[in-house]
Amino acid sequence: MKKILLLFAFVFASVLLVACGGDEPDPTIIDDQVEITYASWNLGSADSEEPNMERLMIDAFMEAYPNIKVTVIERPKVPGTNDDLGWNDFLAARASTETLPDVFQSDNIPYYVISDWAYNITEIAMNDPEYLNVSEDIRGVATYGGKVMALPNAVHYAGYVVNKTLFDRQGQDAPDIDSTMAEVISLTKSAANHASNNNTGVVGLEGIEHILHWYPAQLNEDYNWFTMSGTGFNLDSTEFTQTVELYRQMRTDATYVLEALYDAAAAEDSTIQIGNIFPEGDPFNNGNILVKWYYSWDFGWMQKNINTGQYTWDLDFIGTPVVNGNKRVPIVADFFTLASNTDHPEEAYLFAKWMGFGKDGYQKRLDLSKTVEGISQVNFAPIQNDADLLDDYFELYPSFESLRTIIETGTFIVEPPKYLPGYIAARYSGTYDAENKMSDILTKLMIGEVQLADIRTQLNTRANALYNEAKEEFDAALALK
Repeated sequence: MKKILLLFAFVFASVLLVACGGDEPDPTIIDDQVEITYASWNLGSADSEEPNMERLMIDAFMEAYPNIKVTVIERPKVPGTNDDLGWNDFLAARASTETLPDVFQSDNIPYYVISDWAYNITEIAMNDPEYLNVSEDIRGVATYGGKVMALPNAVHYAGYVVNKTLFDRQGQDAPDIDSTMAEVISLTKSAANHASNNNTGVVGLEGIEHILHWYPAQLNEDYNWFTMSGTGFNLDSTEFTQTVELYRQMRTDATYVLEALYDAAAAEDSTIQIGNIFPEGDPFNNGNILVKWYYSWDFGWMQKNINTGQYTWDLDFIGTPVVNGNKRVPIVADFFTLASNTDHPEEAYLFAKWMGFGKDGYQKRLDLSKTVEGISQVNFAPIQNDADLLDDYFELYPSFESLRTIIETGTFIVEPPKYLPGYIAARYSGTYDAENKMSDILTKLMIGEVQLADIRTQLNTRANALYNEAKEEFDAALALK
C-alpha cells in the first residue's frame, strides 16, 4: 500500500508539473531509483544500427521517469544455432531461477497463470482511469473472475480492405463500413470478372478463412470468437450451421471468390487457366482486387505505397460487414504480463502502460514516428478511444480513416489464442477422433469433405471437453492468485 500511495503521489505531482509548464516529472518524488527488467520479442538485435521503436520507447520512458531504470533481458540463442530460444522456453528458464522479467510479452496468459508466472494486477489497474478507458471488449478478455492478469499493449483490427477506385472503374458502388454481408457479396459479385481469357479479369474477393470464427458472433451477440459464450463453444447451434452454409456458398462460387476459383482450377476435369484470367503479378499490388482480408498491421506498407505514388487507387478498411444489424469487428490483441516474482509491481505497471495502452506513451510513439529517420511507423492504433491520439494516428494513416469510426464504436471480438484456456486444443491441436485432430476435421468441413449435420454433436462435445479440461486447471490456479 505504501508503494501504491507513493506512485499516486508521483503521478499527481507529474500532472501538476505539466499543468504549470514543466517538462518532465520530478524525480525526487520517489527517492531511490528502482530497476525493473523487461523482455519482448519485438526488440530486434541490441547490436543493430537500425533504430528500433521499442528500444527508443524504453529510453524515452527512462527519460520521463528517471527514478525507474529499465534493463532489457535479451533472449538467448539456441546453443549451436543462430535461432532465438523459444519464447516459453526462455521464460521457463528464467522462472526456474525466480528471475522472470518484471514485464514480458504474453503469448499464452492461461499458461502463465497455471505456471504461477503472472502477477495479479487488479488493485493497480482498477484504480487507473486510463485502464478503465480501454474498451471492455479488449481489457475484459484478460480479466478472469474479476482478476486482471495481463495488460493490453497493442490492438490490431481485422477485416476487408476495399479498392474503391476499382469498384468505380467497374461501374459499381463500393461497400463501406455500414454495408451488410449480403451487400458486400452482391456488389463484389457484380464488379468481379473471373471469366476473362485474355488477362483482363478482375479479382472479386479474397480471404474467407475466418468466417467460421467471426460470423457467428454477428448472428448472436452472446457469442464471441468461434461461437464461444459463457458456457463454452456452441458448434451445434443454428448460428454455426448458418455460418458453415455461408462459408460453403462462398467457397464454391468461383465467379467472385478467389479461393473458390483456385479450387475449381485444381479439379481434375477443370479447363480453367488462372494465368489467362488476370493480369500478371500480385492482384493487390496491381490494384486489381476488389476486396481482400487484411489486418491493420498491414496499413504501414499500404500507406507507404500510397504516399510514394506506387498505389494510385483509393483504399478503404470496412472491417467485417454488418449482419443482423450487428457489427463486431475482430481484433488481435497483444498483452503484457507482470511477473509474479516482481518486487516493483507499481513501477512495472507504469512501464507496461507506457509501452502499451497509456496516452503519454502512445503519444511518444507518434512523435518518434514523425521525427526519427528510418524508424518503422506506428503499426497499431491507440488502444484508448482518445480524440487527440486518434487525430495524430490518422495523420499517419489518412487513407484508412474509416477505421476511426470502428474504433470509436468500440464493439469487438478478440481472437483467443493468447487468453482463452484450451482454445488452441479445441480449435487446432486437440484430438477429435483416432484419425483427426480438431484442425483436420474442421478443414474437412470447410472443403466439403464432411458435412456438419454428420459431426455437429461430436464436434461440439469434443471442443467443450478440451476447453473444460484446460479451464478446470486454469480456474484452480487462478483461485490462488
